[in-house]
Amino acid sequence: MQEIVIVTRVGSWVGAETTVELLRRNIAVLGIGTNAQRIATLHAALQRQLPATKSSLFIPCVGPLTSTATQQSILDHLQQYRLLAMINNTGAYEEDEPGVISGKSPFEQWDSLQRSLVDPLVLFHRIRHILRRNKCRVVNVASDDARSEMPRHVSLIAIKTAVNLITAEIAVVDPEVVSLAVHPAAPAVRLPPQERREVKPEEDGKPPPPAAADLIVGLALSADPSLSGQYFMYSEPEFLVHPPPEP
Repeated sequence: MQEIVIVTRVGSWVGAETTVELLRRNIAVLGIGTNAQRIATLHAALQRQLPATKSSLFIPCVGPLTSTATQQSILDHLQQYRLLAMINNTGAYEEDEPGVISGKSPFEQWDSLQRSLVDPLVLFHRIRHILRRNKCRVVNVASDDARSEMPRHVSLIAIKTAVNLITAEIAVVDPEVVSLAVHPAAPAVRLPPQERREVKPEEDGKPPPPAAADLIVGLALSADPSLSGQYFMYSEPEFLVHPPPEP
């Protein structure tokens, strides 16, 4: 049976990068998001840049995770595939302009908090019987933004902190599911070929950290159960990176 991974907020840069990396490995992606235009743009890009045998494995699903119709569509799709993992790409927030969000409190940004934190939990509970049965992995895309220079991003920091706590809780109450949180680091994103710059080793001679998608996919596909409940940085050891497919 064809293997599949769920990716939420698939229209974001993390969602898109992760989707490409999974498709390269011939793993189907059930890409979920609420922005139909972004998902359509991603779908078109995949069809242009990947062989048809790989791009056809992308299954777009547009709608809020709390919607009964969206949940039923997800369940219907999962009947035809073997679910391997759920990549919860959480942490959305609204920008007033690129890089700047409003100074509203988390209470005034409830829609953002619910979309990023509550909604994925609703989906998790709806499909947890499948996650348990298949001994799946849940990878929550988190960060350590509380230690960064983002004083106005109060709601985002709250979301990311809560995600880390939820990751640990899932590991305790659902031992059949390997639950992890990962900070992929925006600078590690793999850019399109025309925008990539040469990646050089760090000053101490160590190799650079893996691209975000490499780290996330590595955890989703091969993280050992002993790692459940833990939080990983993009600069963690090489064993977190799943070996790339043969050319």
